Amino acid sequence: MEKISFPVMFFISFPEAMLLGLLGLLMLGFKPTPKQVFLVGFFQAMFSYLIRSFPLPFGIHTFLQFISFSLIIYLVMLIPYKTSFLAALVSLSIYACVEAVSIPLLLNLTGLSLQVVLNNIWVRLAFFLPEAVIIILIIFLAHRFNIKLFIKSNNVEDKNKAFKINKSFPLICLFFTQNIIIALFYLANYVGIYDRSIFQNFAPVIVIIAILPVVAIVMIKRVISLIQNEIENQIQLDSLRHVEELLQTIRGQRHNFSHNLQTVYGLLEVQAFEEAQEYIRGNMSEIAATSELIKTDNLGITALLQTKTGLAEAKKINLIIDINTSLRNLPLETRDANMILGNLIDNAMEAVDEMPPQQRNVEVILSQDIEGYVFDVRNCGPPIEPELIEQIFDYGFSTKNEGRGMGLYSVKNLAQKYNGKIHVTSDSSCTCFKVVVPYKS
Repeated sequence: MEKISFPVMFFISFPEAMLLGLLGLLMLGFKPTPKQVFLVGFFQAMFSYLIRSFPLPFGIHTFLQFISFSLIIYLVMLIPYKTSFLAALVSLSIYACVEAVSIPLLLNLTGLSLQVVLNNIWVRLAFFLPEAVIIILIIFLAHRFNIKLFIKSNNVEDKNKAFKINKSFPLICLFFTQNIIIALFYLANYVGIYDRSIFQNFAPVIVIIAILPVVAIVMIKRVISLIQNEIENQIQLDSLRHVEELLQTIRGQRHNFSHNLQTVYGLLEVQAFEEAQEYIRGNMSEIAATSELIKTDNLGITALLQTKTGLAEAKKINLIIDINTSLRNLPLETRDANMILGNLIDNAMEAVDEMPPQQRNVEVILSQDIEGYVFDVRNCGPPIEPELIEQIFDYGFSTKNEGRGMGLYSVKNLAQKYNGKIHVTSDSSCTCFKVVVPYKS
């Protein structure tokens, strides 16, 4: 292939790099400024010409351009390198697929050779325009429908919008790298960019393409195993946390009992019998109300609700529990039921924790309807933004501190395990999480 002149390379690579940089960053949830998009396009166009100036073997040009592209995004955006690497990989993968379709089609329609196209700037621009239109359309769709390929960082206020790159990073790279390899080999073979003798024996290429899916399957199984282990560990940690809360509640009750006993003893010592009687009557009415409040026919759920009641009391939260059904024949294990209720109640109490005391209201309703058992948890905290409702059940997503984001994800998984459904409504007056678990078949 003849050497491409600087004007052709620059005026094609500049808008091309800007579009691809914007596409990759949008796919990862970033919104770069026009200045950042311009800088990415400018420096990548310069590096593209420099790289193409050297006679290198097949595929090396593309590899070096990819490395330079990811480094430029990293330096311009000031984001983690893994994130810039993924942005470059995703955008180049999409662009390679677009070129693999558009270039052969345009060559057939025009009857031109690739050499004519590359050495005539106006023809090259004409060939680039359909590709640019497709990329712009993809960018518009990604922006319009908020399409993101990966999970955001747990801290949504992070100004750099860094991503939580977890154990699936190698699998993601493998998938998009495979797309690029297939598209480039197809395009190079079709248009005759390189010597045809390179492609006379496709055995190595076929072996590579055959091995990649096998490696992908192995890695997918590994990722699934890691996620399952993390979920199990989180469930165990939540169970331990519930036990710890129960112990703290028991300690608090023991302390209160000791204090009340000393008060009654003091009143009896001074022969204030009527006052002692009134004091005991008041405490007994509170105990009776609390006992009635958490009375169920499922000991495990009763223990959990007792724990949450004590925790709510310590936090000055008005926790109302309304049990309208028997829980003896629940179609899910007590541990799973407690995981669902515990996470929903914890989230509700966190939502009202910073509200004024008179507005710290959380309501838990356990009932049945025609579809099955209903766990309904409501709070009077700030409403959830509509665009976040679809994301709050995602793995690792949280508006709280780093390391959170497993609670609602576990709730979703447990609901799906028993073929249940989750309904979320949120407005300025109330946020409601309703989990419906169908009856046994």
